[in-house]
Amino acid sequence: MSRESHRQSDQPNYWQRMRRSRMSRRALLRASGRAGVGAAGLALVGCGDDDDDQPATVAQSRQQQQQQDQPAQQQAMQQQQQDAAQQAMQADQQQAQAEQQTEPVQSAPSAREGDTDWERTVTVAVPNAVGGLDVQGPGNYTLKWNGPLHVDQLLQYDLVTREIVPHVGYYEWIEDFTSVLMHVNPGHAWHDGTPLTAEDVKFSIDRAAGNAPYNESGGYETGVAYIVASVNGEVSVIDDLTARVPVKSEVTAPNSIGTTMPLVPKHRIEELGDDGYNRDGLASGPFKMVSFEPDIEVRSVRNDDYPIGYDNPSRKHRAWVKEIVQSVRPEPVARLAAIQAGEADVVPSLEWELVQEFVDEPGFEVLFDPGCCPHTIFPNTIVPMFEDGSNPYRDLRVRQAMNHAVDVPTIYGTLGTGREQRAYGIGSRQLGGMQPDQSGPLTMEYDIEKSMQLMDAAGYADGFESDFYGTSGFFALTDQVALAVQQYLEVVGIRTNLQLDPLPDFRARMAQRDVPGLHYYFTNQSPDPFQVIAAEVAIGGTLSVAEYPDTNIQELVDAQATEFDPARRKVALNTLAERIYTNASWLFLFETVATGLMRDDLEWDMMGNSRDYGGLWAIRPLVT
Repeated sequence: MSRESHRQSDQPNYWQRMRRSRMSRRALLRASGRAGVGAAGLALVGCGDDDDDQPATVAQSRQQQQQQDQPAQQQAMQQQQQDAAQQAMQADQQQAQAEQQTEPVQSAPSAREGDTDWERTVTVAVPNAVGGLDVQGPGNYTLKWNGPLHVDQLLQYDLVTREIVPHVGYYEWIEDFTSVLMHVNPGHAWHDGTPLTAEDVKFSIDRAAGNAPYNESGGYETGVAYIVASVNGEVSVIDDLTARVPVKSEVTAPNSIGTTMPLVPKHRIEELGDDGYNRDGLASGPFKMVSFEPDIEVRSVRNDDYPIGYDNPSRKHRAWVKEIVQSVRPEPVARLAAIQAGEADVVPSLEWELVQEFVDEPGFEVLFDPGCCPHTIFPNTIVPMFEDGSNPYRDLRVRQAMNHAVDVPTIYGTLGTGREQRAYGIGSRQLGGMQPDQSGPLTMEYDIEKSMQLMDAAGYADGFESDFYGTSGFFALTDQVALAVQQYLEVVGIRTNLQLDPLPDFRARMAQRDVPGLHYYFTNQSPDPFQVIAAEVAIGGTLSVAEYPDTNIQELVDAQATEFDPARRKVALNTLAERIYTNASWLFLFETVATGLMRDDLEWDMMGNSRDYGGLWAIRPLVT
């Protein structure tokens, strides 16, 4: 296949040419003052003698008339100058007063360069803001603009260690790992000042499961029932700060309930009902919502009463920014234009081709972050591919041949930023994920000869045909990556029929689990890989099309799920991760790198995690 290097365009970036020179009101007034003076001067010039052919008497008469008119013209000019100067002075005074009112920290003599600007409003250009404010409702919880800023969970992952840590509360196992006590830490309150209690924890769990006794029907149309699937009985309140939650005896039960389930206020929902709360959205997080205009903007103000302080930088904590404005700009080029024009301060998740020219641009910082999702191609090993009942992907040698056939570094070096790294199944940032010293020696490197030898040994010297499904429009460049993989596989005889669909159509097909061929999807990088394991590794998982019952993979899945000692579970997960890769379970591609753009007077440390819409609370504006 042809492997052209990615070349930057020789044409100047159109959006760079859109830089706008902004003039203050006083500058405009001064300009108008100068224009007035110029007009008066032109008027005088227009009355001068420019005709040598006129009779002397006419010239003399005109000169006399000019001498008579000159005092009045000079007086008019002087009046215009005085008026312009007075307007400029008034504008200067108004501007100075406005700056004192809106930027007290920046103008304060004690504010040193590099200090935190506590009064800063930061504008983030976002692609959308739609739906309701009820984070437990169908479809709403996935909205990036609402959940992380305003809503809290009982527990949280430490961004460095990947371990579960206390947040609004903490948990402890009881009754031989069949129940969990969920404790609420004192001091947490809803944004209206009402204390957050164990009653809210029970209410949030019940409502997430669809149980709503406050409704006549007794039910609620939940969108997050999967989060509380491990709950195994009635949640009971022990005291104001403690709830007992019976669960299935699985180590990941508190992970899902505690770190993922959004807490909602019992008193507010019982008062307003589900529809009312969907328009209200009261929460308890580091920002309070001020206003929400769908598809226009979301305004949020810092919650100064948030009890988790700045001494926990690897966890969600009290915000530095006074106000966050999320301004909706659906098109990527429009978001880029907004930050160039000074209308936005941050644009997360922009395509590399849009931001690469800003790497050395003064005033900007290009964000390079670990992406959300290692990209992977899943062969369906469950159903037959051919009429004789055979399926080549069930053969380990064929799967190994696929991995040796694709030059993964060339793909991401050409189509991506070049900072990506190879994927190995369970993500490198996940608990138990393989690190370079372990994964390096195991890597199935690009080797066409070895790939062909493996195809020959498996009995497919002439190759075979296979359907190949991918997505378009959801992740950048996935269609181009799919085309590259298709061409690499064809070299060793795996001839694919590529079909690219919108993500909802693709996911629905993969979830059927009975469609033969290859499926180009992804795994996530959540701190604990239990979601990846449950969906794509375990036999019977919702998206598990590559199942290997003749291996010990399922036994390893079960072992890590019932290992309640954190250190031993990490080892169990690592053993599983290595087995997934050495089994060549999937065609492993790469872990993505997310890029964005930010003003260089901001700091945004997410401890090695992606700086996206979920981490806006960690932005620190600097005095300049």
